[in-house]
Amino acid sequence: MPRMLDLGLRVASFLYLVFQFLIVGLALLPAVLFVRVFWERGSLPLLALAFGLGYLIFGFSFLVLIVLIKHLVGFRSREGDYPFISAYAIRWAFVGSLVGLAKLLILSHLKGMPALNTFYRAMGARIGPNVLINSCSLFDFDVLEIERDAFIGGDAVVIGHAGEGGVLKIRPVRIGRGCTVGQSSVVFPGATMEPRSVLGALSLLPKGRTLPAGTIWGGNPLRQIGSRGDSGAEPTTAGGPAGEPPALDEPRDG
Repeated sequence: MPRMLDLGLRVASFLYLVFQFLIVGLALLPAVLFVRVFWERGSLPLLALAFGLGYLIFGFSFLVLIVLIKHLVGFRSREGDYPFISAYAIRWAFVGSLVGLAKLLILSHLKGMPALNTFYRAMGARIGPNVLINSCSLFDFDVLEIERDAFIGGDAVVIGHAGEGGVLKIRPVRIGRGCTVGQSSVVFPGATMEPRSVLGALSLLPKGRTLPAGTIWGGNPLRQIGSRGDSGAEPTTAGGPAGEPPALDEPRDG
């Protein structure tokens, strides 16, 4: 029985790989039709320009297909604990892998642009006005909230999931108004940054931690390095003392 299950998983993985690149082919169709117009004119300069614009058309077409597929499969990130082998986890991995491919194909070219915010909003993230996102490493969009005037630095990672003991754990992440997440920093599931708090570059905000409003933190392990206001409190935690990374919270009702 285990061998049959293993074989079934291998076959399913291969079929999914085929399906994933069929989606890529479908996204290429508008670009191919666009390039064909200039191909028939026989002008090499125009054809070269058409290939460049065609790639952009392909990239945006792929993003539109991802949004449509997410809604077609009825997937929405929800706070909770889910076994790795479950319908929810399979849909999570399915949508996530498409986003991962989009990161390589087009999202990395949209860093800092309003188009990136638009895609994240279409995927379910709550993003306020005047937010600058200079990273394409955001995931679990439906449980992600970034309030107005926040800044996400280059290649920062903001995720709402963790895998522990064969269980996929989804927790909300909130980045408050006017917050800054420094370059290449990581914000883990269940974390909260209160308004105007700062996470310095190359830092790690552990699971379930809260940075008080107006404070500046950095490093790994995390420590306070300054303040933007009157607050100088230690960071609160969801499951343990401030100096210890806590385990994830149990899912909350509602």
